[in-house]
Amino acid sequence: MNVLLIGYGSVGEVMTAILVHQKDIRSILCVDYLEKKVLNNPKVHFKRLDMSDKNSFFELLREHKFDLVINTSTPRFNLLIMEGCLREKANYMDLASMWDPDPSGKPWSPEPDCKLKSPYRVEEFDYRDKFVASNVKGLIVAGVSPGLTNLFVREATEYFDKVEHVKIRLLDYSGTEELYFAWSKEGLLDEIGCKPLVYEDCKFKIMEPFSGEENFNYPAPFGKQKANLICQDEIGTLPFFIKADKIDIKDYDNLVSYHKALYHLGLISKEKVNVKGVEVSPFDLSCKVLPDVLTDFKDKKYGKAQFGFVIEVDGLKNRKKKTIRYEVMFPNQEAINGLKLNANFISYPTALSASLFALSIPKIGLIGVFPPECLEKKAREFIIKELPKHHVKVRMKIIG
Repeated sequence: MNVLLIGYGSVGEVMTAILVHQKDIRSILCVDYLEKKVLNNPKVHFKRLDMSDKNSFFELLREHKFDLVINTSTPRFNLLIMEGCLREKANYMDLASMWDPDPSGKPWSPEPDCKLKSPYRVEEFDYRDKFVASNVKGLIVAGVSPGLTNLFVREATEYFDKVEHVKIRLLDYSGTEELYFAWSKEGLLDEIGCKPLVYEDCKFKIMEPFSGEENFNYPAPFGKQKANLICQDEIGTLPFFIKADKIDIKDYDNLVSYHKALYHLGLISKEKVNVKGVEVSPFDLSCKVLPDVLTDFKDKKYGKAQFGFVIEVDGLKNRKKKTIRYEVMFPNQEAINGLKLNANFISYPTALSASLFALSIPKIGLIGVFPPECLEKKAREFIIKELPKHHVKVRMKIIG
């Protein structure tokens, strides 16, 4: 495949380092609005490009004829990139959607005749029919969470005759009690301020941030930890493709007390206030004064930082109650440092998951726009079998 990778940041850089060693990858052109020094490899090339200049972007697509275009930059470019992919019949992939309320103010669904309606809109589905008509693949929300979590939900739910409760439980352990940011401050603060959704009784329910706290049993060495509802893209697609009584997403983050304080003090509000004659939003001020994103993770105090997730599904199999539990644990920061990928405990899981999704594209028979829970068994099995080769521990057990 000839790949165009848009956004050479912390995820794009690691994806390039992973993909370049795959025999199915012929070339990777990385583009970013800033000049970047890319991996020294004959397969890898770089071009500075401002994605707001759509004509230059469309011209780039015409010149190179890519097999796959991956957006690792901001999702606000998703629809522009999809338009370009349609023009040149290139397959498309992204890691997240904007997932904002529909501009019309009306509840949204991926198809007009769908009875289930969401308060948030997954904008990539606007191109669903056009991608089908052009015989183009559009794999969306294909990172780690959302992305790999969706895939494991599909794996677990296929076992059941009836699915009762799908639990997605993320684990974000920073390795220290001091506040720092492993990825975009703007992205994290925006996520903290969004109201999470729960799917239950055939409808979406809007919940308050940090609500629904529970004690959840995570893999060792973490054990029982408090997890609370968070706003994640998984809930934007799963209820439309997975039949279940209830789906919810919660997270254990050992720095959550900082996040709660910022939220409850109104320090991530985007409504502007007047401070000595200057109009400023608390959100912008917080982004300015909070610590910059950490770039050097070699200090031993970050060595135990780790990301993972558990998918736990309750349901009925042959009229008996069963639970399937998938535990997926990525290497900790100390182990990631040993890989020499310039990655941290968040960027590595995201980049690795996205890389495996990208490599699965030729194995996917679907066309149109679809999330990871729609992938056929062949593509899902490929991704799951690759994970242990990249130091990811996957454990499945059936309870009951």
